[in-house]
Amino acid sequence: MKRFVPIEKMSKKKRAEYYKKQRKDWGGLSPETRRPPEKKLYSRAKEKAMSAAQRSDY
Repeated sequence: MKRFVPIEKMSKKKRAEYYKKQRKDWGGLSPETRRPPEKKLYSRAKEKAMSAAQRSDY
């Protein structure tokens, strides 16, 4: 049976191993913040699509 050792008293290697087990995986998810694009921001791709749509109307 393993004895309980407080984290503060563990060696640096043992603490690193302990914390490594505690970390979770993002599982294919990007940890970056997800938010809708700003409407006022200039988008070259959006402008290109709009101009193509205007040309097809004629």
